[in-house]
Amino acid sequence: MLKIHNLEFRYQFRRILQGVSFAAEAGEIVHIIGPNGAGKTTLMTILAGLRREHAGRIEYESKPGQVADDRRDFIEYLPAEANALYGKMDAMTNLRFWQSLRGLKSTDEALVNELELWDLDHPLIRQNFPVERYSTGMKRRLALARVKLSETPCWLLDEPLYGLDTKGIQTFQAMLQGHLQKGGQAWIVSHDTAPLSIFKLRTLDLGGKKS
Repeated sequence: MLKIHNLEFRYQFRRILQGVSFAAEAGEIVHIIGPNGAGKTTLMTILAGLRREHAGRIEYESKPGQVADDRRDFIEYLPAEANALYGKMDAMTNLRFWQSLRGLKSTDEALVNELELWDLDHPLIRQNFPVERYSTGMKRRLALARVKLSETPCWLLDEPLYGLDTKGIQTFQAMLQGHLQKGGQAWIVSHDTAPLSIFKLRTLDLGGKKS
C-alpha cells in the first residue's frame, strides 16, 4: 500500500535520511525505530505530506498496481507533540469538523458512541466544553478518536500512547487490532513498546536495519 523508494532528506547541509526504502501491505504495522535525531518524526511528516523529500519518492497504491494521485486521501496523521485539535471547540465539534474535511458525516449517536469508548462521553465535557481545558490524556484520546473516524486505511501514529492511562492503552490496542483486521496498516513511532508486543511488527530501523 505505502511504499518508500530511496528517500533522502536534509536540513541545510545535514543529511537526516538517506536511501530509506520500505514497503508495507494491508494488515501490517511498521514500527519505526532509531536513536534520537535519526529522523523518525521527520520521516512521518514526509509520509504525511507536510514536508517534501529531497530525493526518492513515496507511493500509495490504492489498488494493486494503481498509484494514488494524492496519498493524503488515504492517510491520517497523529503528530507526536500535537493532537490536531481546535482548542476552542468542544469534542463533538472537533470530530464533526475533521470528518467534514474528508466528506464524511456521522450521526450524533455515532460520535457519542465513539467518545464513550474513550471515556469522553460525559455531557459536561463532550459539548460546550473547550478541548483546551482537557488534560493531556483526554486530548490524546480525542485525537485517537479523530484518527479512527477518518476511515483512512493508512495511519501514521507518532508516539500515540503519550499521556494514556491503562484503560486508554487497552482501547488503543483494540482500535489498532480492528483497523488491521479491516485491511488497514499503521506506521508507528513509539518508545513505549510493551503495549505493542501483542502485535506482529515489522521494523524500519533508521539506524540501518530492516525486518
